[in-house]
Amino acid sequence: MLERERTKEKEAEPIEFDTAIQDSQRKVKSDKEILATLPHLIKFEDRPWTQSISCTHKYMDQRVHTVPVKDWSAPFYSMNAWHELLRPGHYMGTHRHINEAIFFIMEGGGWEIHDGVRWDWEAGDVLCVPSYCIHTHFGDPVTGARFFATTNRSIDFMGLGGTEQLEIHPNYRELSVEEQKLLGADEELQKVMAERMAYPELGHAPKDTYEEYMSHLTDEIKWRQACTHVVKGSQMPWEDTQFGKIKYLVHPTIPTGLLTYEAWLQEIPPGGSSGKHRHMSEELHMVIEGSGYDVHNGVRWEWEKYDVMYIPANVEHQHFNPDPYNPAVSYHVQSRLYDFIGHGGIEHMEDAPGYKR
Repeated sequence: MLERERTKEKEAEPIEFDTAIQDSQRKVKSDKEILATLPHLIKFEDRPWTQSISCTHKYMDQRVHTVPVKDWSAPFYSMNAWHELLRPGHYMGTHRHINEAIFFIMEGGGWEIHDGVRWDWEAGDVLCVPSYCIHTHFGDPVTGARFFATTNRSIDFMGLGGTEQLEIHPNYRELSVEEQKLLGADEELQKVMAERMAYPELGHAPKDTYEEYMSHLTDEIKWRQACTHVVKGSQMPWEDTQFGKIKYLVHPTIPTGLLTYEAWLQEIPPGGSSGKHRHMSEELHMVIEGSGYDVHNGVRWEWEKYDVMYIPANVEHQHFNPDPYNPAVSYHVQSRLYDFIGHGGIEHMEDAPGYKR
């Protein structure tokens, strides 16, 4: 029977009508209207430096998932972002979390202790903090260091948010009695994770689908124990692409301790621009050198050193450097989670000036 020929039949018994879909549509519509009014740019100079129990930082856009859209700083769902300062010879408060974290080393140098293993880094490197890794940053005794860091907000929605603070920053104030009780490891989670890490290998090729899952656990354990925690920026090549000059730092083809991020540098030549494209995934970029502007769906946003630009989902965007003498360099981060739900990839629209096919 064709849809137009069907007759509307009522249920034999009374039923209760819900409005779940309508309520969801109302919220989506309201959120879109609010997000359309928010800036795509957060100025470095507009954010204060603060001292937390863990580190000295300047939050650019940091919030928990329960904050209503009306209180957001930017139209951006997927990641928190902040600048972090490590003074010469200082260290941060040791902690760990389920969430992966990615740090771009802007200046200086130092090292990490991750689960008892030392990893050295310098300016231009990417520091990878894998999931559930006890970590501490140590600043070079002469130069100290500055980072730009991001974490995925989606972990909160999965019920795996929060931080186990194992040590307080030496510059932090005295804790109240109630705050002191918040410190330390989650002993229940720690026990579960220790048992996972000690889980024995299957010992033979999987015989069925269930054993495939058993084998997958031990494969992940081996990967976690062997993965690199520092990507040396000096060893990564620049590529001349249709979108411009790019150096990929974290990517599925680059072995790292991160599964949920992609990161790269982009250089815009004096008086030049990038190509134009759009993608489903949100993207943010922090300006390392120079000044210029983005155009997002026809709207211009001007940026300068250390500012953070937010590119919402499905927004056409292009980067411009009007300076006739100096290049502009920016560091970009995306969440790879979009790829896992079938919405990765790029819609390329316009080549960067001078690109040769």
